[in-house]
Amino acid sequence: MNPHPMTPTLNAIHQRIQEVSDANFTSVLLNLYRDGKDSNGWHADNEKALGKSPKIASISLGEERFFHLKHRKIKTLRLKIKLHSGSLLLMEGDTQEQWLHQIPKTAKPLTARINLTFRKII
Repeated sequence: MNPHPMTPTLNAIHQRIQEVSDANFTSVLLNLYRDGKDSNGWHADNEKALGKSPKIASISLGEERFFHLKHRKIKTLRLKIKLHSGSLLLMEGDTQEQWLHQIPKTAKPLTARINLTFRKII
């Protein structure tokens, strides 16, 4: 992956997210979900480059999709959140250490969704 400078539009979104999240994000990942067949499996954003207890800001644009969370140890703790276009999801504290998350596949006909994930690379 070769990073590129943020566009003026991304810079404006970045600035607004930093204001509401009180975080200093240094990078953004752009993920395109073309339809319901595109997904990501259970994971945590816990790479070493993000440090301990990273703060993650996720913006959804386009088609609504469900976002699932499950606790690593307490199997009955699960959440399902509908991410509407324009929504901001903040994950912080021990979220990446204690929880896994995913955007699951669906057979429901869907149009495209873009996800912008802002993170601080140390």
